Amino acid sequence: MKLEENYLSETKRKQIFDWIHNHEYLDDDFNGKRCFAVTYKKDDLPDFLKCFIKGNFNVYNFVGFYTLQNGFIEPHIDTDLFDRVKENYGKDFMIFLPETEVYYADVCPNMKGGEIIVNGEEFKPKTNSSITLPKNTEHSVNAVLEQNKYRTTLVCEKYFILKKYLDKLSTPWYHKG
Repeated sequence: MKLEENYLSETKRKQIFDWIHNHEYLDDDFNGKRCFAVTYKKDDLPDFLKCFIKGNFNVYNFVGFYTLQNGFIEPHIDTDLFDRVKENYGKDFMIFLPETEVYYADVCPNMKGGEIIVNGEEFKPKTNSSITLPKNTEHSVNAVLEQNKYRTTLVCEKYFILKKYLDKLSTPWYHKG
């Protein structure tokens, strides 16, 4: 596992940055972050997000957020869409845990803290970098101790859902916070 640098063109990086900072569903999470989530079927993805299409995945759940302070995220496995599907479509909706890609659209070069921890290894985010976590991988983020601009991140949960269930899922599906 590694942090891939210079991941997207500057135009795409800026589009994602602007999309996150100006999204209509952006809301406070009361932990120092402003965030939103939106789910798309592969065929519904806006052009500027198609760069996240990889493998055999057919549903993409994006969690966009930015933070100036704190930014701590306790150890967890990404299950945002998994949890919402079970809550809204019932426990019989067949969905498995996702592969997760974390894209850093903008990071203060002088940031202290804010590292993502995966399997005990720390990765320091950089602007326009990405890291992909295998399914069912626990990870966390250290608190940001110091920075002088927002850290802007887009988490992409990638799912493969069987057609029988995929047809029941209506996208885009927006979620605040």
